[in-house]
This record gives sequence, structure tokens and C-alpha cells, in this order.
Amino acid sequence: MATQETAKTQYITAKDIKYAYRIIGHASSNNATTPPLLMLNHFRANTDLWDPEVINRLAATRQLITYDYAGMGHSGGEVARSVKGFSQNLIAFLTALLPSLNTTFVDVLGFSLGGFVAQQLVLDAPDLVRKLVLSGTGPSFGPHLERPMAEVNSAIMAPTPSGPAVIDTFFPSFIAKEAGEAWLNRVVGGRQAMAGKDDEPEWAFFLTGPGLSNLIEAYLKWDADPTPYALLSTVQKDVLVTAGQNDLIVPSQNSYILSRQLQRANFVLYPGSGHGHPFQYPEFYTKQVVSFLNGEWPTPPFSAGTIAPQ
Repeated sequence: MATQETAKTQYITAKDIKYAYRIIGHASSNNATTPPLLMLNHFRANTDLWDPEVINRLAATRQLITYDYAGMGHSGGEVARSVKGFSQNLIAFLTALLPSLNTTFVDVLGFSLGGFVAQQLVLDAPDLVRKLVLSGTGPSFGPHLERPMAEVNSAIMAPTPSGPAVIDTFFPSFIAKEAGEAWLNRVVGGRQAMAGKDDEPEWAFFLTGPGLSNLIEAYLKWDADPTPYALLSTVQKDVLVTAGQNDLIVPSQNSYILSRQLQRANFVLYPGSGHGHPFQYPEFYTKQVVSFLNGEWPTPPFSAGTIAPQ
């Protein structure tokens, strides 16, 4: 079975953009009930920077698609200047790829920025999505949302990325030295043995350079756009929303509000953790994701509603 460390990088061109992706794990015998799980990574990240502890545990039960956004990692094109642009690129990618996987839709796990893109995707192309997992993420502009501290935004948007700064924003201070450094070592080391060998691309770090300004623009536009927030109540998909107890990048309250706006959402708060809760608790987190995708969580009965007689 291919893993985060061993999966071959593949490419597909859609609307003149060459996208990099990897297929990890085993295909289901029935893609109608167990479609591939599309993994959408966080701000500035790429396919090389997924945590093997999360990817490999999920891949043991299903087929995963990891994917580089346009202009990031190993994909061509330019970084989109809006989350809507990220979504339109993703729709083109999926439309080109899914026939080769014998399916017409996917489950989607979006972490952080990936959660923004997942929300926009299900609004733009609901038929492409079966279920959603939204982790360490929040809705676009709306009432009662909190904003992260300016120092946090400065750390994640710095022109030159800093590993220690990322650790400090992802993990609580009392476990940052142990859990945070272990996570960073895993994501940095995961693809090093493959990088640059047997036609594999060189290893890619966090996004820098001209594309970063486009990414920041997309991030800030999302925070100022009330439309996706207003449309969340129209989403008729089963959703799992997870958050750390004290998320510095996407305040935990925002994840809770996101779950309240989605009619079919479960919400889980991880104790003693922050933005990086999936990587702090990879075994427990992946068990929850798998059981949710397998239909083992409660879902509300569907009703279009009726109007009581006057």
C-alpha cells in the first residue's frame, strides 16, 4: 500500500493548469458507499507537508487523494486570489480526475485553509461532495466570529516561514516542545527519502515568494465575505467539525459557529489542544474521521418542513 512516504507524485492537466496529486491507500470495492477521501491542506502547505501519522492511518481504511492547490507545492499555474478561485480550480481538477477513479464524487477533509476551500466547493458543486470533515477551520464573515491576534497572523504570513513560529501557533505552549517538534519533524522528514529520486520532484516547503501575496489576499477576502456564511444553512451534507480547545489561528468559537450554521453537523472539541489538534491526537482523530465517514455518527432526520394550518 502506498503511504505518505512512498506514494508517487502524479500530474493531470485541467483548464491549462498542471496539478500534482497522489493516490494513497486502497480503492474501495464500492465507490458509491466509500468514495475516495480528498485531503485539502492548510495555509502555505502542500502534499509534502501532510503528517504521515494522519495520512497513513486514514489510508489504512480507504483511498486518499492528496492535492496541491494551483501555484503551490508541485502544481503549476498561479495561486488563486480568492477562495472562490481555489474552488473553481478544484472543480476542474476533480472533473478531470474522478472518471479515472470510477467515481463521480468524493468525501472531503479540509484542514484550516482547506476547510475554507471545502466549504466553497460544496456550495459551488454539491454533487461532487458526499461528506465533509472540517478541522481547525471556520466560516467566512458573519456575526459573533472572533478574529485571531495580529501577532498570530504575522507569524503565519511572514515572508520567510519559521518552523518554531508555526509550532507556537499550532500547539499549546505546554506541549509545543514535545508534540510540536515531533509533528514538524514528521512532516519535514516524511518525503525526504523520495524527494528528487525516480522522477519525483524535489521536496517543497511552505509557500514563499510572489504566490504568498495572492494567498494572503484570498485568506483576507474570505474573512470579509458574508456570502459563504449566509449560504451554509443550505448545505445538505453530513459534516464533522473538529476544533482544538484554544485555537490561536482560527478561534475555537468560530468552529463552533460553523457547526451551528450547518444543519447536519457534529462538533467535537479536543481538550488541551489548539489548531494542530489532528496532529496532537492522530490516532484518536483518525478513528473519529473514519467512523464518521462510515456512517456511525448520529444524523438528523431530513425534513423539508411543513406549514401548520392557521
